Amino acid sequence: DARIQYRRWPKPHAPGVLLVHGHAAHARWWDHIGPSLHHQFDVSAIDLSGAGDSAHRTTYSSRLFAEEMMAVTHHAGYASPIIIAHSFGGTLARVACYLNPHWAQQLILMDSVIPSRQPAGPRNSKEVKAPTKPARQTQRPERVYPTRLIAMKRFRLTPRQPLTHPHILTHIAHHSFRESEAGFVFKFDRAVFNKMMPASDLPTGSEMMASLQTKTSLVIGRKSVFFDPETPVGERNLSTATKQLANHEVKIIDDAGHHLMIDQPLSTIETLLTLTAGSAEGPDQR
Repeated sequence: DARIQYRRWPKPHAPGVLLVHGHAAHARWWDHIGPSLHHQFDVSAIDLSGAGDSAHRTTYSSRLFAEEMMAVTHHAGYASPIIIAHSFGGTLARVACYLNPHWAQQLILMDSVIPSRQPAGPRNSKEVKAPTKPARQTQRPERVYPTRLIAMKRFRLTPRQPLTHPHILTHIAHHSFRESEAGFVFKFDRAVFNKMMPASDLPTGSEMMASLQTKTSLVIGRKSVFFDPETPVGERNLSTATKQLANHEVKIIDDAGHHLMIDQPLSTIETLLTLTAGSAEGPDQR
């Protein structure tokens, strides 16, 4: 078992919220969001395995990530949590809600693509076997920086986008590196996708959405490259999302790219509070 870390802004007797980061990110991406939600919720932010201060694994899978999210909410005492998940974290949270239909009361996807196609690979999960040798590592060697400051200066968002609030990125970058004997290195397991077990036994994202029992919403950055209606991929992603969700379940944040909580934190907080208003006013879910 991998050691899983999470941050928490506790509020006794309030409904529980779990914040889930995206690929190559970590819990500290939510440090400027969590406190504002804390006025109405007991908030936790997870470091998924291979990210932040959580342990790395020899292999990863969407089912393992789902178990990690559930374990954190159970440890925090959330009986029926609200899940707010960004990007790849949204993909994993969607899988978790699909596999565990009675786990969460609400799922809010943050600029997270809902794929309509099945990845290539065997459909029978029994055909998928764990590797007998360590997974192939990333081709490029791990970058080592002599100081944290130099490492932070090299930190970049992926995909790239203009910065409206550089101080937020500085805070995130500060917590993205750890000190090793050789210098400062990225905390994230850069081989995570090479170690990822196929999930071809699971339905497509759109198929999951069609059968999902959890109340679900999608928040999109109007300038997000993943939902740009002027590109074929963006138009397809947007079309798939709007077919799966009603108009009132899709919220668009103006002047925000893919990393919308960094671009427009106040609008992001306002949108999240609007989407969770009924849950905040409801009975204690703990």
